[in-house]
Amino acid sequence: MRFFESGAVPEARAPVIGIVGCGRMGTALAETFAAQRRPLLLASRGGGSASGLAERLPGARAGSLERVAREADIVALASPLAAIHAEIAPRIRAHVVGKPVIDMSNPGGHDLLGHGSAAELIACLLPGGAVVKAFNCLSARQLAGVAHNGVTLTVPIAGDHPRAKEAVRSIAESAGLDVADAGDLPGSRWIEALAQLLMRLEKQPGLGDAVGFRLLRLTACEAAWTRP
Repeated sequence: MRFFESGAVPEARAPVIGIVGCGRMGTALAETFAAQRRPLLLASRGGGSASGLAERLPGARAGSLERVAREADIVALASPLAAIHAEIAPRIRAHVVGKPVIDMSNPGGHDLLGHGSAAELIACLLPGGAVVKAFNCLSARQLAGVAHNGVTLTVPIAGDHPRAKEAVRSIAESAGLDVADAGDLPGSRWIEALAQLLMRLEKQPGLGDAVGFRLLRLTACEAAWTRP
């Protein structure tokens, strides 16, 4: 299914979400979507962690990187940027053309190879894929809190393909998250910078990964009171 060319998954069925990487963040994302009974395809580089996770989540199946990229309607990369660059992108490149590809990474500056952001680098590694930056400003514990404690946090997103962004917005909002559109893909630079700020704040005593982000939207009346 090519979201940004032909529209979206037909209303008759929910999009199949493929998650590549089953570490803490990939597991939390899979658990969040499984709680909504969404169909999931899971892949990990070794294969074992994906199989173990799929066995305990309803509606989840494990497969190879290629199969998950080929059969999923939306592909979420819950993997380190170095692994995406060296191994994952070459194996899935042909299978994600026309699909939303969610970049969840938070790279160090030395990982970017001259690109402005990880999302822009991944877009170059996956030509034809509709890369959307999202979910990188959440920790695994915060994401689990959304599902279990009703905590509402904001997920900034950025991408060049409106239909792909709308698909990502839809699955994020259905999971109980607030979504803020940061514009086209270069806006991912600011999203990644925000994640770096949040991680810096987490180092303060007593905070840890309890630090989250929620966008405050003022009403017209409230905004009037803030004007000088």
